Amino acid sequence: MRVVVGLGFIGQAVSKRLPDAIPIRCSSKDRNLDRNGEWLHLEGVETLYLCAGRTGGVGRMSSDPMSFVYPNVRIHMNVFEACVKAGVKRVVCVGSTTGYPNTSEAVTEDQYLEGKLHPAYEIPGSAHRFIKRLASWQPFETVFFRPSNVYGPGNNFDPKLSHVIEASVRKVFEKQDPFVIWGSGAETRDAIYIEDLAEAISYGETCPPGDYNVGSGEEMSVNEIVITLNAHARHYPEIVYDRTKPTAIPARRVDCTKLKALGWTPKVSMKKGLERTYDWFQTQSSKD
Repeated sequence: MRVVVGLGFIGQAVSKRLPDAIPIRCSSKDRNLDRNGEWLHLEGVETLYLCAGRTGGVGRMSSDPMSFVYPNVRIHMNVFEACVKAGVKRVVCVGSTTGYPNTSEAVTEDQYLEGKLHPAYEIPGSAHRFIKRLASWQPFETVFFRPSNVYGPGNNFDPKLSHVIEASVRKVFEKQDPFVIWGSGAETRDAIYIEDLAEAISYGETCPPGDYNVGSGEEMSVNEIVITLNAHARHYPEIVYDRTKPTAIPARRVDCTKLKALGWTPKVSMKKGLERTYDWFQTQSSKD
């Protein structure tokens, strides 16, 4: 039997890929996982997909970095303990690339605990490195999928909490003019579309245990992302740059050789994914 813990952006997409898996909501506010104050009964579960966690853009990361620590560590500690009690054989986790060292080179999975973190990722990256170590102490097998920036329909588009793609989609939809970009706009992102990520995570039950990077293999600068979205929406604003705002790592590149050796390949280009995401947001907003 399989279960998916966490029904947020990623968890819902994974659940669609695994229709026979049992979906379970998970909150970091509760020490226990169920509503009755007892440990969730996982007896008979062989594989658990842990898709719950706190994420957010660089604005939130700079203003409240500890908000990434407490929820994520608590969730993993609680789920891991429940799995040990129930004898779960394998836990598939969605990790974070913030734990990789500060480099512009494409990082491989064995570099995760090496080197200094980018200053913007010091706190959340350290928390995710701890989660990786915590997993290594468990009796069950673990698989970590570490996506580069993940985006797509269903994500958080709150301007205070979202990542750069979702924030840009909202600005384009609102026809903001001037259009403000934080930093220089030269920062590059290898973003992975949600459906491609969900397909990768679905390999988690049968792949060898270990860590796997997930990226599109493409790169777009923030400037290119903004231009692509505006062109799709036929919106041509004045673009200005606010260099007083916090920015993340200039480039985060992940080597996906290990995952591709299993037969996985991304299917949605960044251009197509950006257009799909904008169209979805436009449709959803028109319903409100």
